[in-house]
Amino acid sequence: MNEEKEAAERQFVEAYHMPEGMARHEALERAARAADALDHLPLAVSCRIALIRSAYDLGRYDLMLAPFAWCGTAEQRDPTAFDEWETHSYDWAHKWIVSGLIADPRFTLAQIGSFVDQLAERYQRLGYSMQPVHGARADLAAHVGDDEAYREHFAKYLAMDRGPMSDCEACVVEEQAGHLIRQGRHAEAVAHAEHQLEQDTGCATQPQGILTTLTPAFVALGDVDRARQAHVVAYRLVRDDLVGGYLDDHLEFCATSGNVRRGVELLRGHLHRVHHSTSPSRAMHFAAGAALLLSRVSADEEFAVPRDGRTTVLTAPELRELLQAQALEIAARFDARNGSDAVSTRIRRTLAAPDTIPVALAVPIPSTPAPVVDEEDPVTVADPVELAQQLCDAFDSGEFITGMRLLRSLPEDMDPLLPESLGALVAARRAIVSAHVRPKAEVLVELDAAVERLVTCGEHDLANRFRARGAGLRVEDDGPAASIAVARTCLAEAEVAGTPYTRVLTRLLLADLLADEDETDELDALTAEALELARAEVPELVARARCDRAQHLATTGHLDEAHAEVVAVLADAPSSSVRFDALRLQLKIRTVRGEEDAVRVAAEFVGAFSTPRGPWTAETHRQRVASIERLGLEAEHLVELRDAVAIGHEVGVPDDVAKACYALAGGYLKAGRFVEAAEALEEAVRVIDGGEVDPDVIVPVRYRLGQVCARLDETEAARRHLEVALGLVPADEPWRRAMVLDVLAGVLRRLDLPLEAASAYQGAAAAWQEVSEPAEAAGSLVEAAAALPNEEAAECATTLTAAEQLLPAVEDPDHRTHLTARIAAIRAFLHVQAGEHAAAIEQNGIAEELAAQLGDLDWQTFLVARGARFLLESGDPTNAEAEARRAGTLITDETPPQILGDIANVLEEALRTQSKPTSRDPLLRTLTSRLDT
Repeated sequence: MNEEKEAAERQFVEAYHMPEGMARHEALERAARAADALDHLPLAVSCRIALIRSAYDLGRYDLMLAPFAWCGTAEQRDPTAFDEWETHSYDWAHKWIVSGLIADPRFTLAQIGSFVDQLAERYQRLGYSMQPVHGARADLAAHVGDDEAYREHFAKYLAMDRGPMSDCEACVVEEQAGHLIRQGRHAEAVAHAEHQLEQDTGCATQPQGILTTLTPAFVALGDVDRARQAHVVAYRLVRDDLVGGYLDDHLEFCATSGNVRRGVELLRGHLHRVHHSTSPSRAMHFAAGAALLLSRVSADEEFAVPRDGRTTVLTAPELRELLQAQALEIAARFDARNGSDAVSTRIRRTLAAPDTIPVALAVPIPSTPAPVVDEEDPVTVADPVELAQQLCDAFDSGEFITGMRLLRSLPEDMDPLLPESLGALVAARRAIVSAHVRPKAEVLVELDAAVERLVTCGEHDLANRFRARGAGLRVEDDGPAASIAVARTCLAEAEVAGTPYTRVLTRLLLADLLADEDETDELDALTAEALELARAEVPELVARARCDRAQHLATTGHLDEAHAEVVAVLADAPSSSVRFDALRLQLKIRTVRGEEDAVRVAAEFVGAFSTPRGPWTAETHRQRVASIERLGLEAEHLVELRDAVAIGHEVGVPDDVAKACYALAGGYLKAGRFVEAAEALEEAVRVIDGGEVDPDVIVPVRYRLGQVCARLDETEAARRHLEVALGLVPADEPWRRAMVLDVLAGVLRRLDLPLEAASAYQGAAAAWQEVSEPAEAAGSLVEAAAALPNEEAAECATTLTAAEQLLPAVEDPDHRTHLTARIAAIRAFLHVQAGEHAAAIEQNGIAEELAAQLGDLDWQTFLVARGARFLLESGDPTNAEAEARRAGTLITDETPPQILGDIANVLEEALRTQSKPTSRDPLLRTLTSRLDT
């Protein structure tokens, strides 16, 4: 029989340690039946308590009833079959049963009332606070619409002290805040609950519970920033919870706050709930929240809804109709049970919820593109020839915004109606302005055809201008040398037969190409010649030539002279084209100088070219993002960075979106807003996965996202992003590979993969040595040694020796001391593992002395306590006691509980080994009191 009981106990332990889910629940049920068959009552109790908790985790209150009732019978049979924890769990489960009965209309009000009375009688008999009882009565009264009873019990719930059966403090605060919000007391709810957000309760449903509850209060109070932050943080914690609550609240928030696309994204991850929610109440609230959201979704949006192994595709209106009917049908069943219309009234209120004030997301996401609206007066010129001439004149005079408006007003199918030379000019302009959105090859074919048309018309000078402009478009495919050769040919032709306008323009275009080739002397000559010629013969190009000259001066390091020139250019009210380049140059100069006033210039730059939308709009935001990043002001300019993300999506530049998201994440990180940083970086990843993005930004995005996920304890996600980043690091960038490997190793260590972690640290060390960073390499080797499991003692020792050999090259004396101490501390552990206590004590003493030199009191205290442990294990309890007491002299009010516990344990063992009393020892009593507190 003993063997059978042992087998049943093993069966329970195996089931208990299975991953959460129905398979685990069914395995626990089998273990319970096995315990019953053997009449193994203590084991059967353990199985039922585990089943109750499993049902709670699954959100299946219906599965909780049978094991709960069994426990009641077992308690009457033999209360001693329950250990202390199981008794506590059974008492606690009484609250869950009340919630489950209220959430299912199959149970009558009489049954619910009877059980609430049973709950009250039990808690009163056992001396527990009645706060949970009043909370249950308030919930029931609110559910059925009994306002008088609700006010009575809510007041008692709010006023009464917590007790052993009360939910954690944060959950109680959440409930109380929810009751206040339902009464419209939003400011009181916030004041009552916000302090709790600063506490780390360890509760699985916090802080998302309080944040979700407070979000509508923040919206009602007009506190948009806090509403956004509350939603974002809570959303991340609930989005992958396939059975839990809070989802409907976030669906409603997204629907009413202008974040429909985000709501759709959330809904798509939970479509299984359409037919498989865990309780009637959750099904009803999910259906209502989702139906509300779908009322704002385009009719052509489709959803794949699973049901019993099959999937049905429904349009948004079809799914909305299904869910609305479902919500109202379940509400009607509740009302029939309750004898009131309270539930239906609430559900109809949700289904008809109006929009609130808009709440901008932490990270703008792409939405359905709005039609392009020209915010200026529409062009009213009816004659296409006149319109074409005006747009060509606008471009020639540098008014490119006006030129673009006019060009957009001239339908392409009207080009054949234009005179041939004018039509060729328009075709050339169309090709050049489309270069940012179309394949270069197509653009160049059209531009070459337009140039040939101009030549055929005898417009050789105009043809030469556009041929020179085209040289800049050919750099990427043909290379700089070929493009420069074309530009030189164009300049030579202009010198022979060109107009002064073309002679100035070709000089400036050639100078622009030479800027990237370090041809400073020729560039200087060209810009000077262009300016002189413009002043003499082409006054309309003087501002352009001065601006380009300032750009050359800035490139060659003459920032003050360049800045003075560009300020003078802007003072003369230049054309939009020159103003654009001048503001951009001024922004760059002030940014390089480190002037925070650059942000003001950036705002002027963005504001001046915000409408109509075009590639220039993207460029203004691109430059502002770069300036903010270089100045390190991301945290102070989150709004501007969010605007840049939105514009990148709107204009359709994935590269800009990814870079702006990266900068925005940097701002959130500096502000300590890690969840929002993760969201920004995840948006960057979505953009990277869906479009062409500069490879240089991909690794930093993935690397930073891996770091943030690790910070949020999302270790699997951190590992995934860091491994992707590692695979993309070029072979000729060992410094970047080292950085990624170091962070990845830390994540692998937290995932309890010690060999993989050690290997990553060793790879990082090798990469650091490639770039002559001995301090970093030594640090990585020490971490590798620390990560290795106990059975790899030889490898650990070898790794420590390799780290030690690098120490002479570590320049920072404090860092060198720290590494030396770490090496000694790890060696002490190796020695004690090998039973070499004298060597362990010696190495531990070295580490302790160095920790004291560094002023690291907590580490020193830990090492002293560890030394006491080593002495005790070596058979020297007298000196072990002395060392433990020395450790006690080092503790402060800030000493971590783990170290206090280590000291207390080794001191108590040393005293007992010497047959000394422990109960009255002053130090031991002080430590115990600190730990109890």
